[in-house]
Amino acid sequence: MRHQRKGTTSFGRLLGPKKALLNNLVKALLQHERIETTFRRAKETGRLAEKLITYGKKDSVHSRRQAYKILKNRDLVKKLFDEIAPQYKSRNGGYTRVIKTGFRIGDAAPTAIVEFVGEEVAEKKKTKSKSAKKPPVDKIKVEKPKAKPTKKEEVKEVVEEVVVEPEIKEEKIAKTVEPEIEEKHEDLEEAKEEVEEALNEEVAEEAPVETEVEIVEEKPQEEEKIEPETEKEAEPVKKEKSD
Repeated sequence: MRHQRKGTTSFGRLLGPKKALLNNLVKALLQHERIETTFRRAKETGRLAEKLITYGKKDSVHSRRQAYKILKNRDLVKKLFDEIAPQYKSRNGGYTRVIKTGFRIGDAAPTAIVEFVGEEVAEKKKTKSKSAKKPPVDKIKVEKPKAKPTKKEEVKEVVEEVVVEPEIKEEKIAKTVEPEIEEKHEDLEEAKEEVEEALNEEVAEEAPVETEVEIVEEKPQEEEKIEPETEKEAEPVKKEKSD
């Protein structure tokens, strides 16, 4: 079975007549650079034409002989190697294109056009695209009505407000903190002075108490000293009474 095999269509002919048919179609394509035939023949003709162009790009004696086996015409071989093949030196494959054109009258066979892909077409398109730039026109500025702010813009504004407010608060705090610190220093100094005064007063109050204690402790000693004197004085009195 020959499912999805390229180049196996016989076109209802034997191998010899088939080759002759394709060779004649390729000759016509090289002469006119565009032919119309059935879709299947057009595809096979395009494959054979690309094979000939690869021979023409090599430009050797062997490749010229291989091309001559198919074309059997020296003029076409010269045209192939000197005119057609040099156009595709910078292109790797895809030298032909097949364009469907409809159906043939009589047997309704699908028809198509086979032609060479021209490098000039691509160059023309590039030049057109470059030259297609419109000349500058003086534009009149028209003030457009301001559009409503989108959700993203609203969110940005809110974020900016949130970011700006702390900065303002910091400035206010910096201004208010300095006098508060000074007031606290003054309060501390006043408190220290009060504490020092209180301590001095306590010391002054405690000092006379200590002296009194000392005096109280000394009194019994004086009494002890005085008592024996009184006793000595009392003894002779008793003696005198006894006498």
